[in-house]
Amino acid sequence: MRITRLGSALGARVDGLDVTAGLDAGTVEGLYQALVDHAVLVIPAPGLTPDQHMALGRAFGEIEVHAFFPNLGSGYEQVSVLDSAQGNTASMWHTDESFLPHPPMGTLTHAEVLPEVGGDTLFASTSAAYDALSPNMKAYLEGLVAVHDLSRTTELRFRFGGATPQQYADAIAADRRSLHPVVRTHPETGAKGLFVNPTYTRHIAGLPPDESDAVLQFLCRHSVKEPFTYRHRWADGDLLVWDNRATMHMVLNDFEGHRLMHRVSVVGHAGG
Repeated sequence: MRITRLGSALGARVDGLDVTAGLDAGTVEGLYQALVDHAVLVIPAPGLTPDQHMALGRAFGEIEVHAFFPNLGSGYEQVSVLDSAQGNTASMWHTDESFLPHPPMGTLTHAEVLPEVGGDTLFASTSAAYDALSPNMKAYLEGLVAVHDLSRTTELRFRFGGATPQQYADAIAADRRSLHPVVRTHPETGAKGLFVNPTYTRHIAGLPPDESDAVLQFLCRHSVKEPFTYRHRWADGDLLVWDNRATMHMVLNDFEGHRLMHRVSVVGHAGG
């Protein structure tokens, strides 16, 4: 297994590893440590099957059935399908399912069908973004908590004609929301990182609305500055694994044609 850094803040390529053949415990732990060290791993995995995809996810920990994405169906409910033909292109910055009480630890996404050009995925290091804040801003954010709400996505669709008033009302009534610290500590590295995103974060609890809006807008802009980011240009069969505790990401919706991904999310690390 050879690890090559791809970005200064995050990202690495893993070569010499056949994830379709199954991995022993030592290799899994080595791969997990590489994930902790680099936050995003690019692994060539042409021909990866859904069974192999789920097996690799389970090697890291428990895998989930996604809250809203469609999946491959009976026996493969944990393999989500992100199909541009169905409008499932995550083209806003976000951390996966941050509206849950315990968002996924990591995500494994495999390229099934790629457009000829475009459709890159951008990643941002939330710890690098935090480290670059001024001491005064770090002190201000300490102890603040923010509301993350799934209905935010329906609100955005409603604003642009993609959802009905009833769908918007139903999304609010479903109350899929959670409170999370604005600054989280990574359980493995001890590094502090920002934990807000424009897709799911609604407001900072206890702040006046104008102050909350201004702080969130600043943090969301700050978090995706170029020094904190890595841009991945997909190749056929790429498997990307990212640490959801240390990153945000988004897809560039700049492509024509079909973009289809299979995704498995890990709820918690098998090692603890």
